[in-house]
Amino acid sequence: MRRRLQIFAALIAAAGAAPALAESTDATAAIEAESTDAMVAAAIEFIETLSSDATSALTNEAASEAQRVEDLRLVLADGLALDRLASFMIGSKAAKELSDEQAARYNAVFPFYITQDYATQFDEIVSKPIVVVDAGATGRSTVIVRTELERKESEPLVVDWRVVRMADGVRKVLDIIVNGTSTMTVKREEFVAFMKANGIDALIDRLEQEAQIA
Repeated sequence: MRRRLQIFAALIAAAGAAPALAESTDATAAIEAESTDAMVAAAIEFIETLSSDATSALTNEAASEAQRVEDLRLVLADGLALDRLASFMIGSKAAKELSDEQAARYNAVFPFYITQDYATQFDEIVSKPIVVVDAGATGRSTVIVRTELERKESEPLVVDWRVVRMADGVRKVLDIIVNGTSTMTVKREEFVAFMKANGIDALIDRLEQEAQIA
């Protein structure tokens, strides 16, 4: 078990997980004690349910393609830790420096933008059966659930889900790591590079345009 936890801890470090996605001391202090085995089992069940709900959304033959993508977006909106990810994507310093107007616009558009973006990117991952091959706790409230997706013409796709138990006991996904690459970190790098070149207002304008929010 110790070796397994070391492997998963190394995975997070290699994936470039930033401090903003680390466990919150205040949040974990409020979490009722839970055994490691129970925490891991609950995280596995959460990912299996998330995958099942996503598959149902994308395979609903009674819905149009646009409706199926929207249904998947809603599944992701319920499953992702959107508040923590919103701050992580632009960095805690930039998040604290937002004006009230900027914060209102960013916080309104981010959940819609990120779930819509991931709904179109990850339909292959979440629309097919996944197999849980390993899982281990990496902290007091965080579990990595490793899954594999079989592919006919290539090696299985390895997807690691970083699941956190929030202060209210609800499980959420903090990161999706595909073949060793943190998708959240990649998106953060995209956001930060765009802000550096164009500013936060331009980033918010872009997110609103791409999410089709006026």
